Amino acid sequence: MSSEKSCVSKLENQKDCKVYSLLDLPEWTLDCILECLSPLDLLRVAQVCSSLRNKTRSDALWEKLIKQKWSRLVGDVAHQEWLWHTTKINTQSLLLLQQNQSGLCGSFSGVWPSLSFHSYLENFTDFITLFQNCSKMALYICLESGRFWFPVQVYKNGNQNLFCCDALVSYDCRSNTFQARSPTCGWNMIEGNVPWDRLRMSPVETSPRAFYMSNCMNDLKPGDQIEIQIRRRTDSHYNWWYAVIGHLETCEEDTSRHCHCHCNDVGVAEMLVVEFKQYHGESRWRRSVLKRNLNEEQGSRPRWFGGIRKLVNEDEIKRWNNFLASK
Repeated sequence: MSSEKSCVSKLENQKDCKVYSLLDLPEWTLDCILECLSPLDLLRVAQVCSSLRNKTRSDALWEKLIKQKWSRLVGDVAHQEWLWHTTKINTQSLLLLQQNQSGLCGSFSGVWPSLSFHSYLENFTDFITLFQNCSKMALYICLESGRFWFPVQVYKNGNQNLFCCDALVSYDCRSNTFQARSPTCGWNMIEGNVPWDRLRMSPVETSPRAFYMSNCMNDLKPGDQIEIQIRRRTDSHYNWWYAVIGHLETCEEDTSRHCHCHCNDVGVAEMLVVEFKQYHGESRWRRSVLKRNLNEEQGSRPRWFGGIRKLVNEDEIKRWNNFLASK
């Protein structure tokens, strides 16, 4: 009998208890909780009520999530491309967007076969409302789902070639890898299962079709590691190749005090030896001699050389050397 009275007493006490929800919490407390949630949990919380849906769609929340996962690859250029798409979607009429049979929105220039893609969206029509009201959330979802093809550079390491080319990639969340399209392989060809460590943001703002104006040519000396633009005669775009500054054939390179590759002698200081160590020593492609002070394209029929970047970042150098060691 006493146990029954105890149960009744507890039920009566619970009637007097107020039930609290997340919305009863102080604003800053709720914000802290939401910041700790994963993207999937945020989407679940958004289904509770309209107030929480508005909270979980905050640009600040999704911008933080984008930085946490995507800051290595999604830089200013990719954000500018995303802004191009959102502006176009926000300014076009809803009817016109829904009539887009392909569900594709692209940013490109030129005409075939010299078409140059900058980015594009696939199957975006079911995200029009998010585009118009929650741009950062839409960006995260389109990145994760692989709908947003954005510009990066892809390391290529095969057939004694070691270079970086501009490409568009989309993410495959199932394998945590990427698909890539590049002018090097043809836009219609898709390379699959590209891992994160083979991608990087472009270190320069120069278009792959433009000559990079170097500002380090006079400072280069043997042993310096560089990236140099190279294009084939039939190509309109450059790729970035890894190389090392070498010694002139007339140089006694056994000791540093005998090296005169960087001296002020007329004719000597004008020449620059570029060594591609991915090729064996007897290869015709191993060494190329360029004019140091010629800030324009130079070379021969098979390949043309553009500008040079001196590598000073240790992570960049380590990355190139890791690829070189794996050849």
